[in-house]
Parts: sequence; structure tokens; C-alpha cells
Amino acid sequence: MRFDFLALFMPGQRRPPARAAEAGARAGARRATQGLARLENRLDGLYALLDAGDVRDAALLASLTAEDGDAVAAALGWSGERSLAEDRGMLGPLPDAAALAAFAGRVETRLVRLRRALAAKKAGKWATAEDRFAAVAVSRARLALVVVLVLVAGGMLFGETLARRQREHAAHVAMLLKREDATASLARIARLASRAKTATGRMLWEITGSNCSRCGCDGYDLRNAPAGDVCVRQWDAALARLGAAAGAAPEALAGLARDPWGSPYLLNENEGESPDLPLVRDTVTSVGQNGLAGDGDDITVAVPQAGRKR
Repeated sequence: MRFDFLALFMPGQRRPPARAAEAGARAGARRATQGLARLENRLDGLYALLDAGDVRDAALLASLTAEDGDAVAAALGWSGERSLAEDRGMLGPLPDAAALAAFAGRVETRLVRLRRALAAKKAGKWATAEDRFAAVAVSRARLALVVVLVLVAGGMLFGETLARRQREHAAHVAMLLKREDATASLARIARLASRAKTATGRMLWEITGSNCSRCGCDGYDLRNAPAGDVCVRQWDAALARLGAAAGAAPEALAGLARDPWGSPYLLNENEGESPDLPLVRDTVTSVGQNGLAGDGDDITVAVPQAGRKR
């Protein structure tokens, strides 16, 4: 038993059997379909002969092509234009290549019209119950295909959206973890600076030799700054002096050279630089994920004042 794919789209219905009353319609449609196929093959052969320069054989095939075209038109009951046989006869027994090429073009135009006439005939007078069944089934199959494509596209879009959100969430979590690491490192630096001030009894600017080690570090990306960069050199020098003043072991300074994004930390030695501002505190800053100092993603920690507890 042959599987009927279209029946899948017609639940509760069976493909109608062939009816005797529709035999004439089926025969007419079959003859016209076969005639159109033959006409198309003739036309292809005619073009091939013209391309090869075989005008004599092309002239003969043009006559056969005209006969086939007129036979299809008769089968379809199609009229209203001069027959192809008359058109061919007006060219004479041995027309030149240009005349035959023009005739082939007219046959091609006639072929298109005959196809349309056959389609109209199948949808109307020659339509059988089986044809109507197939037409509805094909329409439903196309609709089902569109629905499937929409669902697949929607699923792919949803999957990509979900994947993008997961990537964004992972990036956000990674950023938060780095900010936590930076905050912890800043707290270590603040404690180191406090010990250095307590151990020496000096202000931070006296220990580092600068009242603003971070100055000159605004306006450019500090991430992965080269070793010769002024901000890198200023921080490295300040960190070494703080470690020496606090008596810190080298391993205690490990991990404090750069923040989690690769930028040097920025130290601003404020306390004691002006008698008019006795409460101003020293600060140490990470410039954050964008590497730029002075904007909203900076993380700043204040160093305890000399002789005071945090």
C-alpha cells in the first residue's frame, strides 16, 4: 500500500477515488500536460540547433514545434491568436537564423500562456475531486511548513537571546568578583599605609616623597599600562616605600602592583599637606573596569589618619 503524504494534512478524510464521470477531464489534462512537456523539449532543441548554426535542421524542427504547440492549444480549447503553424508558414521553407530565433521567442511566449491556460483549466472545468483534495492538502502543508519555520526561527532567536543573557550575566558576575578583589586589595593597601605612618610617625606624603602620587593619571586608559608609564612608576615607587616603612615582607606586597583589570593603584597623599585642612584623609583608588580615573566606576578607600583608629 502506497503511503499518501498529503493525507496527513487531511485528518478524517481520504483521497477521493477516480470517478468515471471525471475520466474525460483527467484525459484532457493528461494530454495537455504531455503536450506541453513535448513542446518545451522541442523548443530547447530548436535553441540548441540555432546555437550550433544548423539552420536547415532548425527550420524542420520549427515546423514540428509549431504542430505540437497548436495541438496543445486545441486540447485546451485555447484560441484567439494566430496559430504557430501559420506563423511558421509565413517564414518560408528555409528561413534564416534570425527569423527562426524570433519564431522561437514567439513560441516561448506561447508556451507561458499555454501553461497558464492549463492551470486555469485544472482549477476549473478539469478539476476533479482528487485535485481539489490535493489542492487543500498542499495548502495546509505549506501552512504547516510556514508554522514550523516560524517556530524554528523563534526557537533559534530565543536560544540566542538566552545565550546572550547568560553571557551578559556571566560577565556581570565576573565584574562583581573583580570589584570585590579590588576592594580587598585596597583595604590591604590602606592598612599597609596606616602601619607605615604608625611605624615612622610621619605623614604619608613624607614617606612616599609626594603629596599626590596619582596626579597626572587622568584622561587615559590605565589598563595594561607599560612599565615606563608615569602612573605605573609612581605607584611602584610609592608601594615600595610603604612596604619598607611598614617593615612588610615582599610576599605581603604580592598582588598589590596592579588592580584586577591591569591598572596601577592611585595614591593621593592628602593628610597633613595643608594646616587649613587637618581632616582631609589619604586615599587609594582602583580606576575600575574601564581603566579611566575620575568616573563612576572608580573604587576608593580612605587610609586611617595618623594616630587615629579606623
